[in-house]
Amino acid sequence: MDNFFNKIKANRLLISTLGMIIGTTIYCFGIVFVLDMVQFYAGGVTGIAQIVANVTGVPYWKSIIIGVVNLPLFIMGWKGVSKKFAILSLGSILLQMALTALFDYIRHNLGFNPFVDLATEWNDEITNPLVFALFGGALTGLGCGIPLRFGSSTGGMDIVSQKFALTSRIPFPLISGGIDAAIIITGAIIGGDISIAVYTIIRLVIHVIVLDKVHTIYNYQKISIITSYKEEMQQALKENFAHGVTIYEAIGGYSGQTKYVFESIVLTYEIEEYRKIVRKQDPNAFIIFSIYSFNRCKTNKCIRILFSNYFSIFFNF
Repeated sequence: MDNFFNKIKANRLLISTLGMIIGTTIYCFGIVFVLDMVQFYAGGVTGIAQIVANVTGVPYWKSIIIGVVNLPLFIMGWKGVSKKFAILSLGSILLQMALTALFDYIRHNLGFNPFVDLATEWNDEITNPLVFALFGGALTGLGCGIPLRFGSSTGGMDIVSQKFALTSRIPFPLISGGIDAAIIITGAIIGGDISIAVYTIIRLVIHVIVLDKVHTIYNYQKISIITSYKEEMQQALKENFAHGVTIYEAIGGYSGQTKYVFESIVLTYEIEEYRKIVRKQDPNAFIIFSIYSFNRCKTNKCIRILFSNYFSIFFNF
């Protein structure tokens, strides 16, 4: 039995896939059975899909919009992050489409909602919306955090955030924050109640807190790889990752042999994938991982990167 679980732990793709499935299921569960019940909105692509579904009165539009809008974002993830990340995110997107449609059918057609007893009503109005804002934020934050922790995502703005976390050429918070602000304002207009905007903001804050506890997306580490196989290692890293790499020669102090050092700044969740690919090219390669922070950088560019990545955590809903 121990060997069985050890094999599962060693299979990074299997762990990432299981994390994606579990997280996506929790996320969709929270959207349909908690947020939709009180017309609170998620952020990003899911929030847009909720608005379309509420305006048209057809809940199944939600799963369609999630698929349509996420398609170009999947392509962005494929080209700008990594193929593994993009494929797992695509799996999450397809699963979201299926689960939101299934959960909407259960809620609207079968009339079942496991959280209906949480609501206290007076004149057909829910009088404890704060409970749903807190609970919904916790579920969606947990649902987003689990896939990200294991190298996947639930699609949408998560893909965009990972892309701009790698390039930092465009301030992602402006994009994500603008979309979320538009969703909050539109939701309040559709519902005819400013309190919807207030409770949606509360939900977003709880979402971020839980997400950050489960997995801090923007943890960086510096990787140094010392190997004799320069061409093979360079080609493998270029094919599998979108990070820049610095290469320089080094001389062994005792052996006197010429080695090549590869240095790059990578996201924490990529560490195991780096180790796997490096070992495949050179089983004897020496690998060093060290915590890296932009705090020590004095230039304006690095300061912008630091603040961009920090606020991306807040706006990554």
